[in-house]
Amino acid sequence: MNSLLRHRVSYLLLLPTFTLVILFFYYPALSGIFHAFTTWQAVGDSRWVGLDNFIFMATDPFIRHSLYNQLLLTLADMVKALVPPFIVAEMIYSLRSERERYWLRTLCVIPMVAPGMVIILMWYFIYDPNVGLLNQALVGMGLEDLKRAWLGDPNFALGAIVGIGFPWIGALAFLILYAGLNNIPGDIVDAARIDGASKFARILQIDLPMLVPQIRLVVLLTLIASIQDFGRVLVMTGGGPGYATYVPALWMYEQTFLMSHFGYASAIGVTLFLVILTSSLIVLRVMKGDVED
Repeated sequence: MNSLLRHRVSYLLLLPTFTLVILFFYYPALSGIFHAFTTWQAVGDSRWVGLDNFIFMATDPFIRHSLYNQLLLTLADMVKALVPPFIVAEMIYSLRSERERYWLRTLCVIPMVAPGMVIILMWYFIYDPNVGLLNQALVGMGLEDLKRAWLGDPNFALGAIVGIGFPWIGALAFLILYAGLNNIPGDIVDAARIDGASKFARILQIDLPMLVPQIRLVVLLTLIASIQDFGRVLVMTGGGPGYATYVPALWMYEQTFLMSHFGYASAIGVTLFLVILTSSLIVLRVMKGDVED
């Protein structure tokens, strides 16, 4: 109590911030959890229905198909977030010239300033079946038979979404991994060189084990972003053709803003929250490096 009185001015200054956080973050989240167990429409009062929304979700064909799409997209996002940035980070880290490191690092980070929606729209035009760069390039190489409506073909639409951002050198993942490489003690690297270890052996035996905390962070951020994201699907295909590219978050969005099924949308949101929480705990449990033990 004495400590509270001594620092009362500080607590009073923090009170508006915590009030806004509770009002705009915690209250909507708790409201969503409550309404997941109700039938909540655009008009009228909500009615408690217990687990009915979750039971219906288990039989919803859109949810079943979208889960498969989400799994493929999440796995692809993991590979895209880890492999290309790690390879580029290793290549730049291996350079001896500090000036070359600086400029190449800067070139990898500059695309970060472009809004994500701009990148998505750019790829939307690349996939355009009539004037898109991809089909035009195929024609130029004499591969007209490979032309197709990439976003309109249910066999290729999901793969086209995976291809967004090629060559997938994510600036944030690159910076995290590159910072991890720079934090590896120099004497360990020097000892490996003296012992005659090749660069490939150094990567396997030193770099990867020492980068476990950074890799875990990238995996967590990618996992959360991938499950929550539906913007790229909404802009590129709208979930189509048919429901070939639907993901759970997009179905939740449509249930909310197009069909006004707020209770069912809340149930989908709660389920996604539990999936993200469980997956994150599994990642934290499994990816424990020897450096932290």
